[in-house]
Amino acid sequence: MRGVRVFGLVMALAASAMPGPVMAQPAAAGAGCLGMPVESCLRSLRATTRLDEGLLAAAMARRHRVDVNGRPLAGGGIVTLNVRLPGHGETLVWLLRLNPDDTVAGIESNLLGDLIPARTEYAYDQTGLYDIVSRILGHRCPGLTRLALYQFIENAVKPRLATQRQDLSSGLLGHHRVTARAADVPYCGARFTYTSHVEWTGANTMEAGRNPGGFWSIEVK
Repeated sequence: MRGVRVFGLVMALAASAMPGPVMAQPAAAGAGCLGMPVESCLRSLRATTRLDEGLLAAAMARRHRVDVNGRPLAGGGIVTLNVRLPGHGETLVWLLRLNPDDTVAGIESNLLGDLIPARTEYAYDQTGLYDIVSRILGHRCPGLTRLALYQFIENAVKPRLATQRQDLSSGLLGHHRVTARAADVPYCGARFTYTSHVEWTGANTMEAGRNPGGFWSIEVK
């Protein structure tokens, strides 16, 4: 996908019973969020990121979803956060999915770049992957290192990518979509699902097309 700017990517991290590898925990990661009470998760994030507190207060107030009769909906609650990582000007959107007991079942976050073309440690760093994942996993993955995480993506996630193409319309202004996905890949007590979504108009190839766009994100559950 050289020359194409992809705006989105989805990766899911799901809690599992698998023990994680022993590696050195960065001090900045804090206690983490996955499997933690939502208030503990927020305290950990406040210590190492900047949260939009105004939006957070409203999101927390309405996190317990109910139907029109006031009965709780199945699946727990949802809290949406606007997050800024140290050293990055961009605002990330994190979606916290909660169990009925208010523990964090899953997190979804956009990334700052596309992982598929990344090959070097520097290129992976530019996506924000480590800064995001280390804060999600926290103490669940003691000693998580950048290189170990990047090697996992390169050697375990990318080989499992399944690609689907859709040509939604044809002609000079044809609309095309390519989605690549690797689901539930286990690592460090979690399961990662990565999805890269790219859309463009015009030529049949992304490189020659126009208006390329897409989405990146992380989910923890």
